[in-house]
Amino acid sequence: MSDQLRTTGSRRKRRDTGPNEPESAHDGAPRRIAPAAAAAPTAPATAPAKVLSIGRFEREDFERVEGLVITLVTRNQQLQAAAQQVARGFFAAATAEERQKRELQAAFYSFLMYGYRDANGVRVIDLFRRVGPKLGGRQLAAQEACEEARFGLVAVEDVNPGKQRIRGRDILRDEPVTLRDRNAAAAIRPGDRVLCWQIPWGTSWQPVGVATHVEARKAEALERAIEAMANGLGAVRRELPERHAANLFWVVYRVAGMNS
Repeated sequence: MSDQLRTTGSRRKRRDTGPNEPESAHDGAPRRIAPAAAAAPTAPATAPAKVLSIGRFEREDFERVEGLVITLVTRNQQLQAAAQQVARGFFAAATAEERQKRELQAAFYSFLMYGYRDANGVRVIDLFRRVGPKLGGRQLAAQEACEEARFGLVAVEDVNPGKQRIRGRDILRDEPVTLRDRNAAAAIRPGDRVLCWQIPWGTSWQPVGVATHVEARKAEALERAIEAMANGLGAVRRELPERHAANLFWVVYRVAGMNS
């Protein structure tokens, strides 16, 4: 069975923003990890986590920012229409059952906020700074963290559940990375792979939304699938999380769901 992990942080309340989101998930879907406290792929490949106001916000501040972003999308007709178009592309190869799955809906909204870019290269989280409410204090710190969100595929090297710490290597950017998350640290093991949106948290990264967990025994199959995808897209591996996040998500999700 595959593993979909829900990180301990994000608990978005979305109303009338897409298909129904039932609680149940079929056995073939990756199990969820959840982000503990508290997901622009344009960060330099070798840059460490950027230290902004990060660390001065709590989970409810992050959730408040995500909720405000979703509200902006649902109340703006142009953004609503764009979101529906993006959803059609994101779920193009999904089954009817998958389109209704709660964790895949969550994955879509993370992509919509942090991964999708319009013709001018603007993300929804970028637009929020321009036209959304002006935030301050801890909520501003949470907003800044969201603006630094990136998609990462981590090969896990060391897990310390007591410190809620995961050390590993971003295998697409080829750089070391440290994640901080209680649920993920309890669920994964060295050798596993974890794909998730991450926001800076001090000098570490905090997973947000739904993380896709690939067991160590499937690592070679995942490597072959990523190589085939990169070749098919004519892209180098480093470009995948930044320019082809949706493709990357579905490839990793499918491998995670393989029975062998």
